[in-house]
Amino acid sequence: MAIILGSLFVVVQIRQTNRMIRVAGQQAEAAAVQARLTTEQLKQDHELANMDLIMRLYEFANTAEVQAAWLTVLNSNISTYEDFENLSKPDQVAFFQIGALFESLGVLVERGIVKVNIIDDMFLTRLAWKSMKPFVSGIRERYGEEENYAAFQRLHEQIVQVNEHLTHPITHLSLSNSQPT
Repeated sequence: MAIILGSLFVVVQIRQTNRMIRVAGQQAEAAAVQARLTTEQLKQDHELANMDLIMRLYEFANTAEVQAAWLTVLNSNISTYEDFENLSKPDQVAFFQIGALFESLGVLVERGIVKVNIIDDMFLTRLAWKSMKPFVSGIRERYGEEENYAAFQRLHEQIVQVNEHLTHPITHLSLSNSQPT
């Protein structure tokens, strides 16, 4: 009788252990699903935060002060750094303001916080670079610092490159697939 009771006890224990193993497996599966959903939620939160940042920058760029600086840069039509130096101090400040804005945008793109196509869609980077290039070159030369507005320049170059690929996709495709002879 003791052997039978002992055997029954072992069978009950094995069944309970199997149930616990199944439940633990289900819990592990639920935890994996929860981790995946949490990761997806974090990605969405990150994308929303980035878009919020861009919208705030865009709102800032559309303030009267920044728009006035932008118009000053566009209407100054400088072709040399000497032209910049002959501007009034408020007009010179406008160049620094616009340069700082596009430098910041370039840093955000370089750090992967914002995609270059979003900046290209929302800001006139190519026009800004064309209008600001004599200023940037002069600042670099005057202060001996090649890194001044470097992120702005790289942003401009990246936008030009992206737009070339969009304008001439077959040319770039054929060049990238060609083999040296």
